[in-house]
Amino acid sequence: MREQRSARPDEQSSQQSGEQPDGSALQRVLVLVVPDWSALAAALEADALPTAPVAVLHANRVVSVNAPARALGVEPAMTTRAARGRCPDLLLAPRDPDAEARLFASATQALDDTVARFTVLGPGAVSIPAASLRHTHPDEATAVEHLLAALTESTGWEFLPGIADTHFAALLAARTATRVEPGGTRAFLAAQPTRALDAALLLDETLDPQALSELVSVLERLGLRTLGAFAQLSPTDVGTRFGPLGLRLRDLARGVGQRGLRDHSRTDDLVVEAPLEPPTPRTDVLAFRARAAAAQLFDEVRQRALACTQVTIRLTAAGGQVSERTWRLEDMTDNRVADRARWQAEGWLASRAAPSPATTARPAATPGPAATAGPAPASDPDEGSEGIALLTLTAAELAAPLATQRSLLDRGSGAVAHSLERVQGLFGPDSVLVPGLQGGRDPQETNLWTPWQQAPRPDRDPEAPWPGAIPAPHPARILSTPVELLDAAGGSVLARSSGLDSRPVTLRIPGSGTHRIVDHSSPWPVETGWWEPALRQRRVRLQVLAEDGAAFLLCREDGQWRLVGEYA
Repeated sequence: MREQRSARPDEQSSQQSGEQPDGSALQRVLVLVVPDWSALAAALEADALPTAPVAVLHANRVVSVNAPARALGVEPAMTTRAARGRCPDLLLAPRDPDAEARLFASATQALDDTVARFTVLGPGAVSIPAASLRHTHPDEATAVEHLLAALTESTGWEFLPGIADTHFAALLAARTATRVEPGGTRAFLAAQPTRALDAALLLDETLDPQALSELVSVLERLGLRTLGAFAQLSPTDVGTRFGPLGLRLRDLARGVGQRGLRDHSRTDDLVVEAPLEPPTPRTDVLAFRARAAAAQLFDEVRQRALACTQVTIRLTAAGGQVSERTWRLEDMTDNRVADRARWQAEGWLASRAAPSPATTARPAATPGPAATAGPAPASDPDEGSEGIALLTLTAAELAAPLATQRSLLDRGSGAVAHSLERVQGLFGPDSVLVPGLQGGRDPQETNLWTPWQQAPRPDRDPEAPWPGAIPAPHPARILSTPVELLDAAGGSVLARSSGLDSRPVTLRIPGSGTHRIVDHSSPWPVETGWWEPALRQRRVRLQVLAEDGAAFLLCREDGQWRLVGEYA
């Protein structure tokens, strides 16, 4: 592990006094990061060979690649076509944050037997207070070596360590396996490129990735290529130009953001227990119960005029087995606690069902609906499918509201959330659905309805190419109404592979009257399922513009015109 020893003269005095440059006490933190975690998680989900090149896509751009893909020239920020050009055998997978969190939660089981406390910063990264390591190890280097050996033996993955005085600096140090000397955090950060601010997304999931990317781009165009140059700007100038986001990132660049909370309050534990009767292996049921328990816990926290920044989730199986994990929170929302409880349960149940450590490290070998509904049958009847019998939530870290930079009274749409949860409780999860998009060629295929507060699970990849798909903008209303499309002579307009046999003039919609057509697009035929007679479909789509300004999407199939979409 590399060591960063550079420190300016003004920081040497603070190092000797055990304080940060801003006067706060040193709060050393160890961060362990799995390199290219998104690509590794995608490979595990696909059950790919370790030598297979894998890239993860988001918005048609590569966001993560594994070592074999990088060796063949594939790099982040490439387009899909460019990546395919570099490596024709490249395995491309869409970004799946839910699977990344679930798989990583199962891997952190090895830390239970090695450290007393750790916090999951996000998929692929955990932080451990350095102070907790001093009780079991003589120094930081020995502690890191022991932890890396335990994690590598359990998972087979590579972990990079970083030690510094703030979470942000430790995250950056972990990228190069660096140990920053106490008091040297500001000097270490000053030499980092401005692009390193993207690590803030892992610390705070409430940040807008697009806004952060635009801010970094502006800083680079202004000639501020390092965090040190950005940190030297006055807070007035940064606040005026970039607002709260700029001030927050400036604090991170100066090494004074994301410290351990100085006014940490633990006079007594705030605990909420939620029994599950009967015990269940279903993680959706657990998440629903966790949401209500978290709401109760946070109500008690607010009554004490405090804010909860970390929550410990303890799952107890019917057979007595226990899984306990501490999660870091940026906002006290019950929905986020429910998500983390579900991730933790899915990873834990998958690891319990695995017959060996090797299988535990690769829980994605059996992906599919069964991974959501519950664990596979275990070989040991005492560790079978009894399910989870008790959920316990503990406020692991409490602080004054001002220390968290969040408003204690800002409860957002809590009333709406409570009402929707009540509806789901009375009529089931499918009674409240949220619209979304998935892959497909027709508007009816691209619609995706997901139960509220559950992760979307599209049947068709929205990032995959869909030849013949409806171009943007998409219809505002999705319909399926038989209509008549007539020409000037009053005859029905026929559609062939070569085009229309006559110009459409009139559109008759039952119950909506008649529209005079003033313009129309070129028709385009789509033929799908030709390889299977039972699935074969051939249809022709046409966009028309009416005299009154209304625009429609029509489709002719089996000799009948249908109105399938209406544009706003």
